[in-house]
Amino acid sequence: MDFTLGYPFSVTLDGYGFVEFLTEEDADYAMRIMNMIKLYNKPIRVNKASANQKNLDIGANIFIGNLDPEVDEKLLYDTFSAFGVILQTPKIMRDPETGNSKGYAFINFASFEASDAAIEAMNGQYLCNRAITISYAFKKDSKGERHGSAAERLLAAQSPLSQVSF
Repeated sequence: MDFTLGYPFSVTLDGYGFVEFLTEEDADYAMRIMNMIKLYNKPIRVNKASANQKNLDIGANIFIGNLDPEVDEKLLYDTFSAFGVILQTPKIMRDPETGNSKGYAFINFASFEASDAAIEAMNGQYLCNRAITISYAFKKDSKGERHGSAAERLLAAQSPLSQVSF
């Protein structure tokens, strides 16, 4: 097989793409090898396509503070995926001018069990020479309300999508 992969400078990118493999084993291998590598200096997330995946966000979103500048998305993914399925690439907030980390990030887990375990195990632990702080993230457009509330947990437990396995 011979092909060239070029960066399309003349079009607007959607931020995702699809690849079709001959076998499921080939797809699994590509996911293991390619997930979280950097492409054009940005980590990529490789997973199987799912029409329902966007709907799986149940609110198990955590905030990680006091990050060392050396921490990148791959290190966060590798560290926190031990607690459960992460729905999207960890989001390190960066200065738009320099690309340098602002010292905090967000991770969106597929379950509250995973986010609870991550908070319990990692809050106050050292990651690259800094003690990190972890808590549930504040909800967007809310008045100081955090994710992880009893109401969110009840809704997640009742959702038929919460029964989806990865």
